[in-house]
Amino acid sequence: MENAYKIIASDGREYGPVTLEELRHWCGEGRVGPGTLIWLASESRWQPAAAVDQLKWDLPAPPAIQIPSSGSSRGASASEDSDTGSASLNGPVNLDALRPAGFWIRLAAYFVDMLILGAMVRLITMPWADALDLAQTNAFAELKKTSPDLHVLFQFWKLMLAIEIPAHFAYFVGFNGSWGASPGKLLLGLRIVDAEGGPLGYRRAFLRHCAEWLTQITFGLGFVICAFNVEKRALHDWIARTRVVSLRPRDW
Repeated sequence: MENAYKIIASDGREYGPVTLEELRHWCGEGRVGPGTLIWLASESRWQPAAAVDQLKWDLPAPPAIQIPSSGSSRGASASEDSDTGSASLNGPVNLDALRPAGFWIRLAAYFVDMLILGAMVRLITMPWADALDLAQTNAFAELKKTSPDLHVLFQFWKLMLAIEIPAHFAYFVGFNGSWGASPGKLLLGLRIVDAEGGPLGYRRAFLRHCAEWLTQITFGLGFVICAFNVEKRALHDWIARTRVVSLRPRDW
């Protein structure tokens, strides 16, 4: 088959099918790099361009790896780790080789995170479970009344916020800052990076989660917009200058 090749470009779109000569021409133009995903009809699978034997002489040479000198400061290294998280789990990515994560897979990841977070909160608050259940029962009983006691409702609302807000920040900032993704996103092969593909770090993870609370004020519209832009970024992604990418060749 002559037109046996397709690519996923840096804009997340699929191009092709094209011939091998056209693909080599794209390599020369810089449209195809070592990490660009290539579809080979003969093998019926996606793989990085660097693994395609037919392109090994056409791809641009990878950038030289700079080895730090032995006299570099360990204190500076520790400072970088504290801001960017673990390099092995939260290092930079090649945006040209990855697809933006779509709305539905991000929603699924969020649902998984809510299940995990809910279980963790329930476990942590187990010693006060009876008191919390009583407060909830009283609040729901007041809501059914024609003239509910606003003091009871306000006290229950304050109690829930005192638990939920710290729990959300600890969960999302902690996991996103250290691993570059929450457990739900990790399970579905997603990763959060900065706008240039660099590691998220704790500082930007904190900013992103603050922006996510602002997104929730829009009654979900800030989340939905990721389904209608090419980069698949939600409102809090634009505010914090982050993006969510899929580490897998296919996305929802």
